[in-house]
Amino acid sequence: MWWWLLACTASDPVLPSSGAPVGSGDSGDSGDSGDSGDSGDSGDSGDSGDSGDSGDSGDSGDSGDSGSSSASCPEESFSGDPTDLDYDDYPVYIEGTDRRFTSIQNGIWGAEEGDVVLVCPGTYFEVVDFKGKIITVRSVAGPAETTIDALGQGPAVRLRNWEPAETVLEGFRITGGVGEERHGGGIFVEYGSPTIRYNVVVHNTASIGAGIYVRNGGANVRHNIVAWNHADEGGGGIVCTACVGEIAYNNFYQNTADRFGPYAEWYWGIADMVGNLVVLEDDEDKPALYYREHRGEDFTTGPNGLWPDITKLEGEAEEDWPEGEWVVADPLWADPSNGDFSLMAGSPAIDAGPADVTDDDGSLADLGAFGGPGGDWPYAL
Repeated sequence: MWWWLLACTASDPVLPSSGAPVGSGDSGDSGDSGDSGDSGDSGDSGDSGDSGDSGDSGDSGDSGDSGSSSASCPEESFSGDPTDLDYDDYPVYIEGTDRRFTSIQNGIWGAEEGDVVLVCPGTYFEVVDFKGKIITVRSVAGPAETTIDALGQGPAVRLRNWEPAETVLEGFRITGGVGEERHGGGIFVEYGSPTIRYNVVVHNTASIGAGIYVRNGGANVRHNIVAWNHADEGGGGIVCTACVGEIAYNNFYQNTADRFGPYAEWYWGIADMVGNLVVLEDDEDKPALYYREHRGEDFTTGPNGLWPDITKLEGEAEEDWPEGEWVVADPLWADPSNGDFSLMAGSPAIDAGPADVTDDDGSLADLGAFGGPGGDWPYAL
């Protein structure tokens, strides 16, 4: 059930996390990510500069061939520092091999193009940087049991080095991230077009783009839950700055921003926005979406769902926002404050997606994280 998935704000009930904490191992100094330029107002994407030298990756935790032909998750729950574990109990491994690692970052360092880095259940206290690699990083058991907690040390996940669509981040609870150069608390994407799916992005902060920030590139952001993130300026849930790609079939719940766009900000962005469900705080007095500058190219903006019935859009380019359908109604999630985002019978989001798109069961597409192609999440919930 979805009520296992999310940790809540201080006033919300704190939900259990499966597995004992898993340390990050020695991934080395991630280095200086470079000067992105002064973004000032969030509309200026600036020069992202050199993402910097990641420093010494340290010991990848791979002690060589232990004699097994293919690794798998250990049977025992984790306890203590994983660097103290036997090699066969290291919690990260390359699919189809016996290459094991003590942390997600070390698994990325050890991966080769096309590899799938599999992450066993637990809480990984680290920041993760894909470093431009064309790989998949996937949890074995999904976000209910596998957490990346950045502990306020920067964006929880960085994809800032031209990662293409074949680079995939899948199946994590992503939390504790803070903005880098004021941007991107949970996930920071720049220059590439990675695939981000089946994640739960909660309790991250930044000045701009607290949950997910995409700049000067693209992203395929599909079937995620983005909730309780906070931006000091704009874009509590997601920001698309000079970006392309697709933001489709996600749930955005009670993300907040102090100045504008508690749901999202688009600045010179042309990423399609389709099939999403957006629910903001009941007393939200700011328009959900801020549109700063029009790029002059067409993109698709609907149907999407929004609740409560507030002003949908503001910004300097408000009149240029492409016309798209909004289903303005309570989506009737079962118990979102406790993480159950299933649609109850009679939900206006059921069969409300694009007329030419179907769910995995062949019915008309629903709105939200479980709608559209691929909406049947590949994890036991």
